[in-house]
Amino acid sequence: MRLTLRALALGVALAGSGLASSQAAPPPANQAAGATSTRIPDSAAEGEANRQTVLAFYDAFFNRHDLSAADRYVALDCREHTPGLADGRRALQDAYATFFQHHPDAKVEVVRSIAQGNLVVLHVHAIPGPDAQGTAVVDIFRVLDDKVVEHWSVSQPVPASDPDGKGVF
Repeated sequence: MRLTLRALALGVALAGSGLASSQAAPPPANQAAGATSTRIPDSAAEGEANRQTVLAFYDAFFNRHDLSAADRYVALDCREHTPGLADGRRALQDAYATFFQHHPDAKVEVVRSIAQGNLVVLHVHAIPGPDAQGTAVVDIFRVLDDKVVEHWSVSQPVPASDPDGKGVF
């Protein structure tokens, strides 16, 4: 239930921050009314390029613990929507420098990735160490000019058992 509410809140955040005018035109067919992004291009090539940017960042930063990857792939003033993380590239690097010191074996496995224009969605198994079940994460990134400029995240612990056989991935 809590995850459903967080996912619903994320949807509201994505759809609820547009500017309205007295004669607002309807949004393009590929964009929800009031979406945070000012445009979602139809270009499959742009979506794929943005997906590759996010995947390269994710691998370098979270698997190789290369904090400088944020310098290459994250905007200096990146807006962060994850509770507990401050805005900006430096805040991200500082938070994960400490995390990687405490979890030197931490890694991520990207299970799925989806891109539409400047939005990229990853479904990830984040594993803090060799004996950990880990966390199922959905990360949403907005990319402009080959840099992550905005990020949302929802997560849930991976259960130790899977009685219904459906799994979280």
